[in-house]
Amino acid sequence: MNKIAYVLLCLLLTGCQSIDSKIADLPSVEFDPVISNKSEAYADGKVTFQLQSSGTDVWLVVKNGARDFIELSEINIAGSRCTYLGRGKQLLTPSSVTTLRVPTVGLLGLCYDNEDQINFINHPFKRLTSKPDEKANLPILFSINYEFPGVENSKKLQDSQTLYLNFSS
Repeated sequence: MNKIAYVLLCLLLTGCQSIDSKIADLPSVEFDPVISNKSEAYADGKVTFQLQSSGTDVWLVVKNGARDFIELSEINIAGSRCTYLGRGKQLLTPSSVTTLRVPTVGLLGLCYDNEDQINFINHPFKRLTSKPDEKANLPILFSINYEFPGVENSKKLQDSQTLYLNFSS
């Protein structure tokens, strides 16, 4: 019984580190997220975030299905040795889908240690996904803070995800 408790305690202490605590320990490089497209969407009351890739370009797609403005801050995209941190804040209109340009796959590759960078050198980049779909892949951590600035008692909310850079084997 003691062995099981010890194993569970070790797993809790080592394996349950949050994305935000992992990102907080890394040095950051600032970047300016650039809005490249904006379109209308239906209001379903949900705010969603997706990192998407097209070739080696990486995009953050934000769907604001709320009926209020949202303000984005602290966009973090991290590898194993550094993070890219978005400068400033972005105000997004209600019921909209906004696409922001973030650092490319090549720039994200600079935030990995030497062993991980071998994947960038030896294998062509395939795509960014929420689950690994190739043998050669690297985890990428994503975190963003947002709030509803026009709403009384608005709290700062956060979305965090672990995604994967997949390379052809």
